[in-house]
Amino acid sequence: MPEPISCLSSLSGLFLSLGLSPFAAAAGLHDTAPAAKAPAPKAPEAGKELIDRARGIQSRVERLRGQKLAKPLRMGVKSKPDVTRFIQERLKEEYGPDKVLAEGQMLKLLGLLPDSLDYGGFLTQLLTEQVAGFYDHTRKELHIADWIPNFMQDPVLAHEIFHAVQDQEWGGGKLIDSKKYSHDAVQAHAALMEGDATLVMLLYAMSGGDDEGVPELPNASIAMVAMSIPLQMSSPEYPVMASAPDYLKQSLVFPYQQGLIFLGALRQAGWSWADFRKLYSDPPDSTEQVLHPERYSPVRDVPAEVTLAPRPGFQWTWDGTAGELHLKQFLLTGLAADRATNGAAGWDGDMTALEVSGARRVVSAVIAWDSPADAAEFATAAKDNHAGRKAPRPVFLEVQATGAVVYLAVSEDAALAKETLAGLPGRAKVVPH
Repeated sequence: MPEPISCLSSLSGLFLSLGLSPFAAAAGLHDTAPAAKAPAPKAPEAGKELIDRARGIQSRVERLRGQKLAKPLRMGVKSKPDVTRFIQERLKEEYGPDKVLAEGQMLKLLGLLPDSLDYGGFLTQLLTEQVAGFYDHTRKELHIADWIPNFMQDPVLAHEIFHAVQDQEWGGGKLIDSKKYSHDAVQAHAALMEGDATLVMLLYAMSGGDDEGVPELPNASIAMVAMSIPLQMSSPEYPVMASAPDYLKQSLVFPYQQGLIFLGALRQAGWSWADFRKLYSDPPDSTEQVLHPERYSPVRDVPAEVTLAPRPGFQWTWDGTAGELHLKQFLLTGLAADRATNGAAGWDGDMTALEVSGARRVVSAVIAWDSPADAAEFATAAKDNHAGRKAPRPVFLEVQATGAVVYLAVSEDAALAKETLAGLPGRAKVVPH
């Protein structure tokens, strides 16, 4: 059975980088009734019991990765209403309603969300339904859900306690700062953190309470768990998740599934558990490197620097590096998976912005590619994807490939889309690495 979302790695990025459960059931760790139907423990006795339980799990997690927390870990027990309030506060503090609104507008223009969706409200509902405890890196505190039964608490707590290790000992919390890093980089860093925490959860379960030695985790087991995650997310037990647009589902799965695959590839290449610490001081730069581990190691494929000059009379309400994962999902709205994957491969950097002037809005993107052939392939795929788009309102896409750069504009205003595309080459600058 699937578990709910277990942590909030960051409420920032193109879609909020939400924490998803480690799917212990998918790994064969549990075979029992869904958590949603289990009786909630009673406070305060149950709260003390949960904190005592977490203290015992902490020592095992520290042993599994050879890293102790230098300071005592702050812990608290939260109810469902507590979690809802926390989510709303974090959205307001880190992101703000204007940015959430702009993000939703951009995704709707691109056909990634339905026009009728209340984006910010839906995310709050989704997290409230799914969350099963989390480590808050802003307050350095572990929050334990009081409605999760004991049989599910251990793997969730192991996962979240390791987030405390990542943050407090290796600086992982700084990696998901959307004020310092682009959306694409935050997504890549979230994949590192969630993939690694899921590995620790699996090691914890395999140790079976044995405090001596660290079990080996076969690559086949890593692959099996990673491949099972999307299936687990499709469970009808969680109606908000079941009703989520595919784009949001895929974005939520990414840090766990692809993060696990990324780290599994490094293990297969000979990286030790101790070597993984180096990732926190030298993390992957992009979702491209996470999707293609060989572009992180042994040969680093550093993205090009792409900038876009401001446009007179227009305001940017959203801007940043969208990344290969975003472009792949964009193509998946109308193309088969293999063509969408191939069309997004070869990404080498981008700058994407929602430009607004009164009621006029246009998504503008300048995308660098590894080669002119890659650029041409994406441009053709984008046109074909748009040609099959079914929308309740007309939306116009203009795209052209010039050498190894693609210029793209999407708007409800056909003239604005054409005008924007014509001006993009003169406003853009691409510096390859």
